[in-house]
Amino acid sequence: MIRRNILANMIARAWGVISVYLFVPLYLHFLGIEAYGIVGFYSTLLAVLAFADMGFTATLTREMARLSVEKDAAAEMGDLLRSYESAYICISSLLAVAIWALAPAIATHWLRSRSLPPHEMTTAIRLMGVAIALQLPSALYIGGLMGLEKQVRSNTITIATSIWRGVGAVLVLWLLSPTIFAFALWQLISNVVYCSSARCGLWRALPARTDRSRPHFRWQAFRNTWRYALGMAGMAAVSALLTQADKLTVSKMLPLEMLGYYSLAGALAAAPLILASPIALAVFPRLTALVASQNSNRVRRLYHRTCALVAATAIPVGITLALFAGDFIRAWTGSAVAAQRAAVPASLLLSGQIVQALQVVPCYLALAHGYVKLNLYVNIASLLLLVPVLYFLVSRFGIVGAGLSWLIVTLSTMAPFMVLLHRRFLPGELRNWLLGDLLRPLLATLPVVLLARLLLPVPSSRLLTMGLIGLVSGMAVLAAGFSVPDLRAEFLSKTRGLFWRSYAPQ
Repeated sequence: MIRRNILANMIARAWGVISVYLFVPLYLHFLGIEAYGIVGFYSTLLAVLAFADMGFTATLTREMARLSVEKDAAAEMGDLLRSYESAYICISSLLAVAIWALAPAIATHWLRSRSLPPHEMTTAIRLMGVAIALQLPSALYIGGLMGLEKQVRSNTITIATSIWRGVGAVLVLWLLSPTIFAFALWQLISNVVYCSSARCGLWRALPARTDRSRPHFRWQAFRNTWRYALGMAGMAAVSALLTQADKLTVSKMLPLEMLGYYSLAGALAAAPLILASPIALAVFPRLTALVASQNSNRVRRLYHRTCALVAATAIPVGITLALFAGDFIRAWTGSAVAAQRAAVPASLLLSGQIVQALQVVPCYLALAHGYVKLNLYVNIASLLLLVPVLYFLVSRFGIVGAGLSWLIVTLSTMAPFMVLLHRRFLPGELRNWLLGDLLRPLLATLPVVLLARLLLPVPSSRLLTMGLIGLVSGMAVLAAGFSVPDLRAEFLSKTRGLFWRSYAPQ
């Protein structure tokens, strides 16, 4: 089950990577760098407003995982979902109204555009506000499916609607109107489809109620889970501000054009977390169940195995992209100007995102224990450190300073977080995590990528450049994976199995 869920999540994330790399250059081509800056602002706004989730998604994932192994829990699951979605609809509606009212002020006093008319920006921001209000509940339904370990279904919905959103946006910009208004309108339509599909998928996945009654809104659902949900809400709010503070600062302090380049760098830098998140999400329900059963040995084995798998994928890909950032952006967008302006910020952001990716599984370990304080306190400390550093460096170095700020903060907070987490939940395992799960893949990756950067010439062809970077990344992943004994043994076992099945006498 876990392998299938990891595969489903990896396919969804792979499509996420492909869709970003496929559609972003097309958006840039049709919209221009300033309008693409508004697209980046939309993504930032969506991430910042994730605090409105109030911890419901993480709580629903955890509760669905817990209830799925209990007998006669169908009624409780249905009532919990009805209660959460009712509250979510109210919150999302308030957000839509707030963004609609604030759109003129954002367009005229926050974003600094040189060519886009304020009224066009205002209309686009209003449409994006409604689109955000529709997309936020989708995360709740997807989280419920994840908790039920229906990850194949959830990823099918995500991929299908992502294709609809991306391909449709390109067709609208190409055939109808290459404007930010047309783009925002299509996002709204796409989010209607996404939210409806995710809701239908989750309700159909719930087990049938034995009494065949209809689900009801119950305050008891909130009384039973409010502590965990409140902690998750606080962590989500701080995390949203932490991860988006650099983009908000750039959008306020620098021209919209620079926000466009920084958004481009940020899209590339998402790769390590795109690889790490599906692995952690697939393991989280099983990790929660093992913690609940107090099976410490199996928790320890699953934790280290998952951390090593994350490191063996996120580290090689992240380091390869960081060292080849300028070449990749040039091949990706076809723009030498974009490569020149976004390369260094992308390298810095990628380095910071590698550090973040390595902490994803430890964060989920704390959540599996129902403990959110540590994650919350570390995020608050990171935010307090980031804000002054960000203001100082952005004012002097522009978007390069923004990327550097993120790297400084992630490196500063990683060590205390990992020490405190292992001391509380896995005493004595910090050394194994550092030397076995982290250091082995890192040391195996560096020679491969550094030698490739120093010795291999970068082709002038965009396609060949992408192929070279992909080849180096693949070789680095293979080297990192073989450096971990468990991953190496499993790979060789699977390979031998395929070999003998292929050549066994019929």
